[in-house]
Amino acid sequence: MSKTVFILGAIAGIILLYVIFATNTSGKPRYRKVPLLTENEHEFFGRLCRALPDHYIFPQIGMPALIESDAWSKKTRMSDFLRISQKRIDFGIFTRDLKIVAVVELDDRTHNTKKDRQRDGYLLSAGVRTIRFQSKQKPDEKAIANAIANLKSTAKPADAEPDEAQVQ
Repeated sequence: MSKTVFILGAIAGIILLYVIFATNTSGKPRYRKVPLLTENEHEFFGRLCRALPDHYIFPQIGMPALIESDAWSKKTRMSDFLRISQKRIDFGIFTRDLKIVAVVELDDRTHNTKKDRQRDGYLLSAGVRTIRFQSKQKPDEKAIANAIANLKSTAKPADAEPDEAQVQ
């Protein structure tokens, strides 16, 4: 019995390897295009653009493009970099002279509150505030503009603690 299971497992493994390698006979990596934004994010991007016509809005920015470690130690700087190197923000709001105003996150069911707070803390330590909107209750253009205006009027120092400024 165990010999039969072993043989069937080996055959299944060989078939699996054949399927994997038969789809890419060149040996070169193969890729396909993916949309920059989901349909939901794309629609929200339009709202952001209409709400903030005097700003630039950039989607899907890697966190290392916005913040970097200010540690003295090279080892600590590398550790800090690795902590954020694979993280992206949904939308960056910038002035016309490309100064960051805020990060906007569109939270859906995939977001993890604990991890989001940690990410927001990394950004806030560099003086970058995060505004979070719930995907199921997206604000209209006026609410978005007000959230950014309120954020500008209540600027926090870079060493402040993250706040619970979740806009819904």
